[in-house]
Amino acid sequence: MKNKHETIASDHKKASAPGDSEPGPLMSSTGKDRVLQWFAVIAAFVICVAALTREPARDLPVQADLDGPVSNREIRSMFYFEAIDLARTQEARDQEAARVPDYYRIDNITVSHKLQLLGRHIVQLQDEREAVAEAVIEALHNSTAEQTAEAVAANAVSAYVTMLKEKDEWASFPESDLLALWLAPDLTSLPERIFENTADNNAEQKTVQLAGEPPEPLTFHNSDVIGNIALEALEYVLRKGIRQDTLPPNHATRRIVIMRDRTPGNLSLTTEITLGEVSTVAEARDELSERITETAQRAARDMEMPDRWARMHDAAFALAKPLVTASIEEDKVYTAGARARAAESVPEVMKEIEAGEIIQDRGRRWTRQSRSDAATYMDILASEERPLQRLVNAMLAHVILVFLVFLGIYKRMHFRQANTQASPSKAFNLALLLLCCVLVTGRIISYFEPTGYVLPVAVAGILYAILVGPQRAALFGALAAALVSAQYQYNWRLLLVAAAMTIAGAFTVYRVRKRSDMTATALVATLVGMLAACAAILATDTLFSEFFFRRIFLIMLNGALCMLAVPGLLPWLEKLFGITTDMQLLEYSDLNNELLRKLAIAAPATYAHSLLLGQIAEEAAEAIGANGLLARVCAYYHDIGKRKKPEYFAENQASRKNIHDSLSPLDSARAIRQHVVEGAREAQEHKLPQPIIDGILEHHGTCKISFFYEQAQEQNPEMDIPETEFRYPGPKPQRPETAILMICDASESGVRSLEHPTLEAVRKFVGKIIRARSDDDQFEDCHITLRQLSQIRDVVARALVNAMHTRIAYPPQNNAATTTHEERK
Repeated sequence: MKNKHETIASDHKKASAPGDSEPGPLMSSTGKDRVLQWFAVIAAFVICVAALTREPARDLPVQADLDGPVSNREIRSMFYFEAIDLARTQEARDQEAARVPDYYRIDNITVSHKLQLLGRHIVQLQDEREAVAEAVIEALHNSTAEQTAEAVAANAVSAYVTMLKEKDEWASFPESDLLALWLAPDLTSLPERIFENTADNNAEQKTVQLAGEPPEPLTFHNSDVIGNIALEALEYVLRKGIRQDTLPPNHATRRIVIMRDRTPGNLSLTTEITLGEVSTVAEARDELSERITETAQRAARDMEMPDRWARMHDAAFALAKPLVTASIEEDKVYTAGARARAAESVPEVMKEIEAGEIIQDRGRRWTRQSRSDAATYMDILASEERPLQRLVNAMLAHVILVFLVFLGIYKRMHFRQANTQASPSKAFNLALLLLCCVLVTGRIISYFEPTGYVLPVAVAGILYAILVGPQRAALFGALAAALVSAQYQYNWRLLLVAAAMTIAGAFTVYRVRKRSDMTATALVATLVGMLAACAAILATDTLFSEFFFRRIFLIMLNGALCMLAVPGLLPWLEKLFGITTDMQLLEYSDLNNELLRKLAIAAPATYAHSLLLGQIAEEAAEAIGANGLLARVCAYYHDIGKRKKPEYFAENQASRKNIHDSLSPLDSARAIRQHVVEGAREAQEHKLPQPIIDGILEHHGTCKISFFYEQAQEQNPEMDIPETEFRYPGPKPQRPETAILMICDASESGVRSLEHPTLEAVRKFVGKIIRARSDDDQFEDCHITLRQLSQIRDVVARALVNAMHTRIAYPPQNNAATTTHEERK
């Protein structure tokens, strides 16, 4: 017959049998549990959808409300939307328009007039070529041998030009010496002279006739080249752009664009420069001279007369220089059009209208901005479907959204989470409860503060992180923030702030050992929320606006609510879901606990053993990243079952007779293993947290009580001794902390048998204990690695050696020297 108290261990063993996987959140072990779980999920689903869906609005504004100079009703936004900020939009467009430069055009009328005038001058010169040719031929006929043909022609042209300059129509032409360059015939076209022969060598030889009488007509190709050079250079300079010599103040730095219809030379259709960089008339004449010089040099090389370019330059420049004048004019029409197009290209600057914000007060004058905001709001209302259809569509959207959130939380619960006391079903149910609370609270708050920034979503994330773990809490916080943003008209800024605060709080409150840790977490979440709000505002607006300070105040109020709500709700959730947190463990680590005080009185050696074991187990757990606090508290209570019969255990026998000498091996084994069951029963009676009860049941696992088993085999060599009667009820350790407790308990008890407990000897002994437990498959359910076992061995060995140090043996002294102050009194 099994002892009635052993049912505690057997039930625990069945529930946590090796190889069994814990049922998922919706796969509870019994049919009744499944029904309750599904009922809870459906109820939470309905609550979340209802909290998200706002009832249809009534008494909506109409177009008639916008008529008149004064509003006859209050218009308040029912939801978040964006409207055009007229002032900022106009400011942005004015700035963009101001960046557009002034546009100037080349004055084609002026340019054409100057080019035509130069052309007429050239034609007028060309008309005189025949008369010039006759004068040159006549001069050649009358020349002597001492005169060169070039000199004769030059004198003839000069005399003819002098005669022309005496006429009024030639007064505007250049001086005679420059004008003569235009009328000089080509030297290669001058006819050869034939002189008469005289007997007197001293007599002058006169020209008798010209070769090829009548001579070939004289040519003026060089003059044509000079004309082309003058025309091309003048057109280039005029179309490049020439401004007036004087400018109004501050106009020299204005950016302008010069537009051209024709692009002689290397000019482009448009050129953007400052107005001061445009050439004046004097500067343009210098550019004309440079342009003519370049062209004349090139033409002289082509004609194989490189020494003639200076004369060509002087001739062309003299005729074109007087025609240089201002050639640009401002195109104000085109400039206005360009600025209008630039302004239109600027997107409208939007402003936020929060849910519940007053767009127009009753009895106040309409402003251009408020009328625009109201018109935008009414357009949004008009574009939506009928109220009932709008409600149905919103509910369907929220059903889909809540379903996706529930599915995401459910799937995340199946991933293994280290160092958590919450099973997947507890974690899922807790998530549903917190989600419902957040959304219901958000719906209530929305009637008083419609922006949602004061809603403490971070409270749910911080509580979930403490009870379940930061990684699961981060996902839960992001999903909760998404639903809250949907509740407040899909406000993406609220989503950003709520998610940032929740995730920051979840990862900050990784391990709570003091109440102040929760306050610090709330402060961190508040700071992160304020930074997220600043980022959201900077993306679309400017800081230090009315909205900015209002949101910062609401976020600070949100953080204050977090400071108050988290410590207040945590104990209730711990009890409701049976989840043990570090805060609860700290309460049970108090050595004044009733059970520990009773153990210290009834079994002081066991009590001392438990305290030492707690320090060693905590250090070992911290070394592998496990929960050191849980390992220490489990160590304090692991042997409370020995309080009933302390004399059955060696550490409490002292000099008394060993009671096991009068018992059979089987009875002794039953008495020894009974302390596990008794300890679990007492823990349950005193309502200790389940992880501590697990530590009591698992710290021996299903190990064999080898001493009495071998004694039974020696006393009954012919009998088949059932090994199960000599094993602890178990179960095997289910988490690293209880595995560490098993190793520390066995090592601390056995290491005292070593004669020379050096560090190496203790290290080998602890390693032997670990190998024996591993060979007995005691660690197969607790997810502990070989590397971690090696770390545990080293830490435990070092801690045991430090605990077993010996004191220095002082030499004996006389009584007077060693008498204490109290004894002398």
